[in-house]
Amino acid sequence: MKQRYSQHSLRDLKYFRQVVFQEPDDTGLGVPRDIDLDKWATHLAHRSAREPGNLLNHVRRVYLHLARRQVEELYGAMLDLYLVLGDKGSSLRGRLLRETRKLLPRERYDLFLAHYKHGLQRNQPLPASRHSVLGNFFSGRMTLVRQQQSPKQPARVRIDPLEQAREELTYGDVATAQRILEVALLHSPNRIELHLELLELYTHTRSLGDLVKMQERLGDDVAITRDAWDRTRSLLEN
Repeated sequence: MKQRYSQHSLRDLKYFRQVVFQEPDDTGLGVPRDIDLDKWATHLAHRSAREPGNLLNHVRRVYLHLARRQVEELYGAMLDLYLVLGDKGSSLRGRLLRETRKLLPRERYDLFLAHYKHGLQRNQPLPASRHSVLGNFFSGRMTLVRQQQSPKQPARVRIDPLEQAREELTYGDVATAQRILEVALLHSPNRIELHLELLELYTHTRSLGDLVKMQERLGDDVAITRDAWDRTRSLLEN
């Protein structure tokens, strides 16, 4: 029997088709064409919240906000991805960091960079984000829920940033190695080997501008190796 629709029901059906978001058939990581990107972003956020273990949705969110140059949304998407990956997926985090480096604010990029090898720990304070769909991880003090560790479980070994930077250099990723050394040096300005390694890298890349900026950020903390900084700066200026 043929179903009949009233004029009113046809109008409702037309409106329903307009508001319902149809997920594109393309399962790639790029931004889909010919769809409402705001609805696509909302759709991915809901999917990521419902299926936190589905990495495809998290990575799609990162690439979407990266393409749209949405800084706050990008931070929230990266934060969710880090939380889901835990101590796995360091290569994925490293690749995304290289692509988001120019858009993320320095302090947030440094946060992700410092933890890209082993992910974020659940007991450390983090800048909260209203764009994080996994915000239930946060307490009122913007601290991730502390996870009880079994007495038999070994403590996590912290990788030395100097070794980490040298590892990146073996793969030819000079930019990441430089950022690792700069962040580490700001946290540990008394480590002479960090000064010397970074200065050697500046010399190799002829990065006078980066050297000058870093020297200004360190201020009096360059005193421990001031001669090496002055020699390197003089070499690059000539």
